[in-house]
Amino acid sequence: MAEPLPNPTPSTGVSGKWVVFVVFGGALLMWLSVFLLGLRERRTRSGEGAEVVTTTPQIRVWLRNLPEHWSKVTLVEGQGWVLYVPCYAANSEIAIRTAPENAPGIICEYCDSLDSFTVKAIAVDRKDSSWYLRLTPEAGDVRILPVSDSLLQAFPEAPFQDRILLWIRPKANGKADSMIFVPKAQEPEFETLRAEDENPEGCNGGGGE
Repeated sequence: MAEPLPNPTPSTGVSGKWVVFVVFGGALLMWLSVFLLGLRERRTRSGEGAEVVTTTPQIRVWLRNLPEHWSKVTLVEGQGWVLYVPCYAANSEIAIRTAPENAPGIICEYCDSLDSFTVKAIAVDRKDSSWYLRLTPEAGDVRILPVSDSLLQAFPEAPFQDRILLWIRPKANGKADSMIFVPKAQEPEFETLRAEDENPEGCNGGGGE
């Protein structure tokens, strides 16, 4: 059973290079989101359906088929896909919550803040087994995608295996924040990159700038 993750230590600064990483990685992830949306629309028009569950017992059972813990991976120019540890924080992680005493949902730690969401519905594409999760409160678009040949063609150097979790969250400025997570068991496939190691001044002086 997934247990809530501990409260994060408040972040007091952001590495300058981290901003560059976000911009670079965000552009590619936004391209992926547009590609996936177009693919889903084409499938809808062609009459292909999805299996949908909306009751709490069904959702809980389905979520138990997923890995319980997920780790965020970040695309860093010149480094590839890594487990990025920013200054004064930790790499983002997701826990799938299926314990009977709580509503089924997800907990995202170090995703800007500690967020807990209830999963109100799950739809699974019958053709490619992609999962679509509807959260409350509303928090963007959450999908769990199988690692297929077409996905690997979009990310030829990414050591993705089995499946990835793509979370596209809207921001106040009308843009979107895209994050990719892999099952925590796959962490050994990725190098760990720490902000204090990338910046000559480390994380001293308010975020290592």
